[in-house]
Amino acid sequence: MSHPLLFLCQISAILLRYPDELIKQESSELGTLVSSSDLTVEEKKAFEDICDFLRVTPLLDAQSQYVQLFDMSPSLSLYLFQHVHGDSRMRGQAMVDLLEDYRAAGLDMKGNELPDFLPAYLEYASLCEPEKTRDLLAEIVDILAVLRDRLQARQSVYSGLFRVLQNASGRVPDKEIVHAHLRDTAMMDDPATLDARYEEKPVTFENASPPTGCQTMRHANSDNSHVGSRK
Repeated sequence: MSHPLLFLCQISAILLRYPDELIKQESSELGTLVSSSDLTVEEKKAFEDICDFLRVTPLLDAQSQYVQLFDMSPSLSLYLFQHVHGDSRMRGQAMVDLLEDYRAAGLDMKGNELPDFLPAYLEYASLCEPEKTRDLLAEIVDILAVLRDRLQARQSVYSGLFRVLQNASGRVPDKEIVHAHLRDTAMMDDPATLDARYEEKPVTFENASPPTGCQTMRHANSDNSHVGSRK
């Protein structure tokens, strides 16, 4: 069996993905694998609780709970840079840099998943040397702490997993950063805030004075040119 830290990241990457039929079918086997591993008692319990949840919960219910948590609640987004850069251009550059790290390690993203998706990041971490893996967890420990507290407040079975990842990083989260993020929880998940955030706005140009006869064209351009992407 691999190094406990690498195994911890590998299991976390699996259990944090959208629960499908295959994961549900293998939840008992995953639980057995965890129980026979070299993880600590606390670490084993965190993973076994999720495996038990997936095993006894109807698949549609498990999927619904996952979506409500991680897809419908921006404060619980599993996209790391969303918590750091929001929708700014800096997020795009950060993802490009992270993707280069993946490729340098011989990994290549497939499908439509973004490189800052936490399960993908953990899968990458599970393939590194343990020292590098710990450094990768330490880099995101503040985000892990924020997600742990938010999930704990919702009494989610996933909260223990984030506590385990946080502890495995070997770094203490920055309390000021964590508290600042936690203060924004309600606002981030407020429906009105989400509507305003994703509202499509027309592209406008300052100090633009089109020649006479072009008023209709300017009106059409402002009506039809929009920026409306969630990512």
